[in-house]
Amino acid sequence: MSQTKATPKIDQLLSGLKIATGSLRESLREAQAASAAAPPPRVMKSRGDIVSALMCEVERRYGIAPGEQVERKLVRIFEAMTFEELERWSQSLFSPYAIEAEWLSLVENLTVHETYFDRDKEQLSVLSTEILPRLIEKKHLSGDYRIRIWSAGCSSGEETYNLTILALMALRDAGFALERSDGSIVPVPTWSLYVLGSDISSQMIRIAKSGIYSTGEMGSFRSTNTQLWKFFDERTWLNETASGGRSLQVKRCISSLTGFRRHNLMDMMVEATAFDLVVCRNVLIYFDRNKKKVLENLCRPLAPGGGTLILGATDVMLDQQGVERRQSNGNFWYEKA
Repeated sequence: MSQTKATPKIDQLLSGLKIATGSLRESLREAQAASAAAPPPRVMKSRGDIVSALMCEVERRYGIAPGEQVERKLVRIFEAMTFEELERWSQSLFSPYAIEAEWLSLVENLTVHETYFDRDKEQLSVLSTEILPRLIEKKHLSGDYRIRIWSAGCSSGEETYNLTILALMALRDAGFALERSDGSIVPVPTWSLYVLGSDISSQMIRIAKSGIYSTGEMGSFRSTNTQLWKFFDERTWLNETASGGRSLQVKRCISSLTGFRRHNLMDMMVEATAFDLVVCRNVLIYFDRNKKKVLENLCRPLAPGGGTLILGATDVMLDQQGVERRQSNGNFWYEKA
């Protein structure tokens, strides 16, 4: 009898190991290919040459498409540098001994980290009322009580914590999580929830891990639903000005179920267990020729038989990537066949 009960767990473990091994092998192949394709040091005779070379290399490394907006930002970054300083710095970047942190610092200045809680309310409404309840019901019927979510391109983490809160509320409404007197929600012992946030920017990941956000007029809470306030604790800082800055920190019941890591969407996400839900909104605008590759990397870790991908309202899926489109009230999402 005990051997029969253990079999599904063994099958899940073997399946997870198979996914992780395949993803790791793919990532190693891609890393080797990228290394072989690295451009040699070059002689650049003008600022225009340097800007053009850097744009091409940023696209090769991180998929961010060159264009007028990227070029303008690069020009602004370099305004205070003499040509000799700029030439030395760019040559060091193209050196075989270049430090990855230097490239990442440049990329952080080229991308927009615009995010806040309850952004795109219509999409979040569909997620709360249709996608999450359906996912929880399927998990309950299958006997697999683990829910795993990936927030890709999470910036400073507001969206990721938002997803954790919505998932907990959906579990509570389904009877699989308990709400305490202080407003915190915890899954019942048989259920587990984990939400992973990832971003290319190390600076954004540091902010996300702190879980501390400002309540300023155009800050992280500019359009927050009143239901979410109970998931934050007020923080008072000794170094704040007399006029007062007000900061809120995500409660432990939320942060304990949420993790963050730096990740390049041009690379495969290597995880032992597939994701039931992947959310990547307002990120694909940075990609052009590499958009298909990024979409493949978002779809591969989806759980077979219904793993769900949610993109931004204006993002378009290319070649379907082994997923089927669903829609409700003008909102689209994709499910792995």
